[in-house]
Amino acid sequence: MSLRQKAISIKADINTVINSLEVLVHKQVFEPQEDSSVVKFFGLLPQINTLMPSIVSEIRAQAPNMVVNIDTTAQRHFDALVAGDVHFVLSSHQPPTSDQSLYRMLLAKREFQLLMNRNHPLAKKRLSAKNLLPCHFGQISLQGEQTLSFEHKFIELGLVDRKNRLSIPVRLSHFSSAASIAAESDVIFHLPTPFAQEAAKDKRLIVRDVPEELKLDFQSVYLYWHKRFHEDSMCEWIRELFKKQYGDGQAIA
Repeated sequence: MSLRQKAISIKADINTVINSLEVLVHKQVFEPQEDSSVVKFFGLLPQINTLMPSIVSEIRAQAPNMVVNIDTTAQRHFDALVAGDVHFVLSSHQPPTSDQSLYRMLLAKREFQLLMNRNHPLAKKRLSAKNLLPCHFGQISLQGEQTLSFEHKFIELGLVDRKNRLSIPVRLSHFSSAASIAAESDVIFHLPTPFAQEAAKDKRLIVRDVPEELKLDFQSVYLYWHKRFHEDSMCEWIRELFKKQYGDGQAIA
């Protein structure tokens, strides 16, 4: 079963009313030590695993009765935020340009590395765009993406075109299976560095730096929130925790 458009609209209106009541309550008083609110986040595993532990630690220390709800299910990044189902989203994606109701704070900049089987033919060789060209890659397709995140770099170098594409024999909708597949095959994954480094704790795997000509520009990771919560005192307090921890937009390495 799925909601009709009218039901979706009504749901959004109800969420707006509920959120407005929450804002009213929190405006009256917000004491972290006494607060028992549920604060809801959405983000993908690499961002959540890297950025959230220290925030959860601070929340536990300062607001021990608060409940932190974290959703890492692959989905369109901003739908739940616009609908009022979450308070915050951690994402390197950009919201639709038509949506002017979102605020954001720079948290970090991330890099990528290549995860491969330790016995892969290229595991101990100097990597280049040319010797990676015939390799087989795994695609993490969280929102239905059909191309690798760095395939456009091969195109810019004139190595790939519409008729001659990179080999992508494995497509996943989640990060969790990438390590086990790489460990048992010749498939290479292009992953955010923290996730690749964590996966490489498996002795069957190795992490290699992306060749300079294939490196992406730094992708900024932002904390997003909707304007309905912009003046909510609980959410202001949460944003201040992020600002103190990541206010310089530090690189994730």
